[in-house]
Amino acid sequence: MPVVLKAIPIWRASALALVAAAAPAATLVTPSGPAVPANLLRIGLHLDRPLSAPLDMRQVVLLDSEGALIKDAFLDLPLAGRDGRSVTLLLDPGRIKTGVGPNLAHGLALQAGQTVLLRITDPRLGRPVEKRWLIEPALRQAILPQQWRLTTPARGSRQPLRVDFPTSLDGDAAPLLALQGPDGRRVAGKVQLADGERQWRFIPAQAWRAGAYLLRVHPRLEDPQGNRLCSAFEQAQQSAQQCDEEGRRAFIID
Repeated sequence: MPVVLKAIPIWRASALALVAAAAPAATLVTPSGPAVPANLLRIGLHLDRPLSAPLDMRQVVLLDSEGALIKDAFLDLPLAGRDGRSVTLLLDPGRIKTGVGPNLAHGLALQAGQTVLLRITDPRLGRPVEKRWLIEPALRQAILPQQWRLTTPARGSRQPLRVDFPTSLDGDAAPLLALQGPDGRRVAGKVQLADGERQWRFIPAQAWRAGAYLLRVHPRLEDPQGNRLCSAFEQAQQSAQQCDEEGRRAFIID
């Protein structure tokens, strides 16, 4: 019989382990890999301290491979995280969804095959922040956990469990995956996104035991294109759909 879980705090927030590197305030830009799909919807700024005021979108630009401004790429609506240490930049969804007015009039802001440069010069960040991407073809499909590749650790070790994704997940996706152990309880440990948010790593607090495990994926999980477990961003009436079924991947350590 399947295990029935009752009131397991499986989605209690875990710390997102993101390696900081760049400017005094903007420590990481996600997607952090070298390439993004043409229908990129969200760019994340992960900060080492909250900004004193909302990010000035007049100081945020996308430049094409010739250094020319890509006009009307962003919505003038930066979204601050609850703790103030993250900011989400939204590309205009009207230019992303096919058949919508801005898309018909102007097309995608990002074109496959080109290289673009994000440049942010808001002085509150201490110094300019830049991130360059190669633009790949648009990605318009739901997230499918059955396509993920799991590399399981050895019993008795504290080696990381590695989960590799075909494409990048959101930069804040790390705590939206959790492990259920052979006893039906959540496995304690540390999580980290790596490889341009294309890999999730889990290091257990105690050595791995033999048995059946379950990787559980929160229904809120999305990729930077707005694709979800239950539907792609392009799917009709996507915003009205209730994504309330979690994803699951079972594996065994023997």
